[in-house]
Amino acid sequence: MTQTQPPARDRTARALIEAGMRLFGTKGFAATSTRELAEAAGANVAAISYHFQGKEGLRRACAFEFVRRMEEVMRPLGPPEALSPEAAEAELKALMEAMISRILTQPDAASMIGFVMREVTEGGETLDILYDRLISIVHGRLLALWARASGTSEDDPESALRVFAMIGQVLYFRLGAEVVRRKMGWSEIGAAEASQISRVVADNLDAMLVQARAGATPDT
Repeated sequence: MTQTQPPARDRTARALIEAGMRLFGTKGFAATSTRELAEAAGANVAAISYHFQGKEGLRRACAFEFVRRMEEVMRPLGPPEALSPEAAEAELKALMEAMISRILTQPDAASMIGFVMREVTEGGETLDILYDRLISIVHGRLLALWARASGTSEDDPESALRVFAMIGQVLYFRLGAEVVRRKMGWSEIGAAEASQISRVVADNLDAMLVQARAGATPDT
């Protein structure tokens, strides 16, 4: 089957979203001009209004695009309550490994995470989109798996914090990628390096589960 190029206007919209993620993440929304966005995307300034009704609309589109990309990684494998503790643990590790691979080895990862971290810092409507449509859902999924794997309760505040700790260590390897690379003597963080990181994160998860299981109160 002959593959065709996407319509030019679709290509322009995607290019503007890529430029938005990169520039909003590095400079911030307020400091990024529409002219800079258009130049980075190889488009004219009017295209921003045409596709997104302005710079704020482009910002929202960047948030929705980030959600879409991460949803591809975080699709659930099954209802947590239907899993055995061992299967829940295995899915937790699989999701952590998928997250590590996605945010460390893909070309768009740096701009994606830079954009999200800037939006989390600045707050506002874009953070609402990220939180309501992705962050709270992913955290809830991981929390349910954690509770099932550890024998603890989803309502336990400590369990919620442990899940944030799991996510945080994964994010550090993206935010501190250059520091990690220099310290480890790696020329890059590719698939092999991401695999090493995944093993360490899995070992940390094992240690956290041992501690949580030891303190879990059996159901009565």
